[in-house]
Amino acid sequence: MWAMSYIQTSMGFGMQSQSNNIIKKRYMTKINGAILWEGSSSYDGQQIVVIMTGLAQASSNRKTGDMIQTYILRQDVNPVEAVKTGQDVSICGDCKHRPSLAKDNGEARCYVNVGQGASMVWKTYKAGKYPKVTLSEARELVRGRNVRFGTYGDPCVAPIEIFKALAETCKGRTGYTHRWRDLNFDMEWANLVMASVDNLFEQFTAVALGMRYFRVEIGTSKPLDGEVRCPASKEAGMKTTCTNCRLCSGNTIKAKSIVISDHGLGHQSRAKKLQTI
Repeated sequence: MWAMSYIQTSMGFGMQSQSNNIIKKRYMTKINGAILWEGSSSYDGQQIVVIMTGLAQASSNRKTGDMIQTYILRQDVNPVEAVKTGQDVSICGDCKHRPSLAKDNGEARCYVNVGQGASMVWKTYKAGKYPKVTLSEARELVRGRNVRFGTYGDPCVAPIEIFKALAETCKGRTGYTHRWRDLNFDMEWANLVMASVDNLFEQFTAVALGMRYFRVEIGTSKPLDGEVRCPASKEAGMKTTCTNCRLCSGNTIKAKSIVISDHGLGHQSRAKKLQTI
C-alpha cells in the first residue's frame, strides 16, 4: 500500500490545477510520450514505471486504431530480460499467460512481443527522453483522445488514481486485468477495466463478482448469454476498431461482456487439440 501523502507528492495531487494554456506552452514541442508515475509495484514491491505514448504519433495497430498507449514496465530491467527471468511478475502479477508460467501450465503465451514496442519504450525511458508530467497535465494531454490502459503490463499493479485521472478527460478507453482474482482486489477497478477470463469457471466467477469481462476462447463458438463477439476481431469481420468501439471499458457502461477467439502464438494447434478431445 502507498501512503496517501506519498501518492499526493509523487503524482501531483493537491497541486493547483493548471490551465490548458500553461500546459500547451510547456509542451510547445509536441511530445510523443511521458512518464505518468514511478513507484513500487503493488504485487511485489519492485520499482516500476507507467508511461504513455502516442501523444503526437498515431498508433499503427490495425485492431485498436489510434489510441494513446500506456506501458507498465520494470524501471531497472529490460522487458525482454524481465520475461526471460520471470521478473515480469512485478508488472503482470500471477497472470497465467506470462511466458515463464505458460510453458509449464499449457496456457497460451502472452501475445505481446516485448522485443518491439515495450523494449523501445523502456530504452527511451532509460535514455531520459520522456518528461514526467503531473496528473493535471496528463488529463489535458489525453483530453478528447482514446486511451489503452495497459498496452503491456497489468494496470492494477499501479495506483488506481493514475487511471481514474485519465478516465476523467479521455474520450474513451479500454483496459483489462487478470488481478481481479486476487483476494484483496479493489473492486473500484471494475469501473475502469474488464476482468480477463480464460474459461467458463472464471467467466462465472467474474459475473458473480459483478464485473464485465473479456473472455478468450479456443476456437470459435456461439457467444454465451450476456456476451457479444468482439467487433474488432478477425472472426467478426473486423467491423470496427477498438478506438471506435470502446466496449471494453469496465462497468461504467451498460453493455454485454466480450468474447474473442484465441489469437496468440500457437492458437491453431490449441484449437485442433480441443477438437480431438
